[in-house]
Amino acid sequence: MINKFKKSIRAKFTLTFIGILSFSCIASFGLMYLFQSDFMKSIISDISSNYTNEQVNQIHQRSILIMSTLIICVFIGSILMFFATKTISKPIKYISNITKEVSKGNFDISIDYESTDEIGTLAKNFNLMIVELKNIEYLRKDFISNVSHEFKTPISSIQGFVEMIKNKDLPEEKRDAYIDIIIEETERLSNLSSNMLRISRLDNQSIPNKITEFSLDEKIRKVILLLEDRWDKKNLELDINLESVMFKGDEDLIEQVWINLIENAIKFSEDGGKISVELKNLEEDVVVKVSDTGIGISEESKERVFERFYQGETSHSKVGNGLGLAIVKRIIEICRGEIEIESCVGKGTIFIIRLPKYFDGE
Repeated sequence: MINKFKKSIRAKFTLTFIGILSFSCIASFGLMYLFQSDFMKSIISDISSNYTNEQVNQIHQRSILIMSTLIICVFIGSILMFFATKTISKPIKYISNITKEVSKGNFDISIDYESTDEIGTLAKNFNLMIVELKNIEYLRKDFISNVSHEFKTPISSIQGFVEMIKNKDLPEEKRDAYIDIIIEETERLSNLSSNMLRISRLDNQSIPNKITEFSLDEKIRKVILLLEDRWDKKNLELDINLESVMFKGDEDLIEQVWINLIENAIKFSEDGGKISVELKNLEEDVVVKVSDTGIGISEESKERVFERFYQGETSHSKVGNGLGLAIVKRIIEICRGEIEIESCVGKGTIFIIRLPKYFDGE
């Protein structure tokens, strides 16, 4: 019972007010008791005889004294209650001042208050919130830094090659090579802008936009054909094993998953490598595996591959912007699915996606 009172600020207020009220009442009745005997005698005498002026004055004086005593007790009780409330509300004001500092962007502070009551719980949760806000602030700064870097590199490259093209004595072959590089860099900027816009929209989306029923295996085949020129240039061997599946979900969102994963497999596969795409039709779910025999992913990188702008393998950084897998992860979250990764450096990577076959949007 004592521990329960300690953990409740309402109990503390209740006990405090009861104590103050009890003190006020005891003090009032104590003072009244001092005059009770004479006062009762005067009442009895009033019943048996007529009032005299002196008696009336005495009764009047005693009434004034009793009322004054009650007023003094109430005044004392109010003062005591004021200070008690002030003591109890002090940590609330302290937390309020900390809140103002946090609102100004200062996340390097915390509430130094330990208690087992509601205010103590509030202080603990508030400190957790400050930590989370601080992490979000770091992510925001990191995001801005990454975006600035991703845009600055191709822009600087374009500027440099344009300046060289201005040289009238530049051979035609080099001029054509520089123009091709400029075209590649502009495409890179265009892809970066598109991906940033796409992931920004996905961040503000919690459910698929439009749910239709379509053939999932047919959709994956179309994506593979769409990327034919890319895997054909690398002479990659494709192993396609797709079971027939009628899938209910957002067709456009799901398509982005297969495009990004298969593009990734092509990107990190060496010439003459192998890419496998497998689709299994389970009772309530579908499982898709996209695997390659490429360079693989280290244990350290596996924990970060879904972070925005993260590019673990720097030798391929120029053909991507580190947003593809972040987009994949977000889409799968929207579709209430799961994604896992299995990889071994030098042997390849497998992405395993599990999606509910009939997503109802709830």
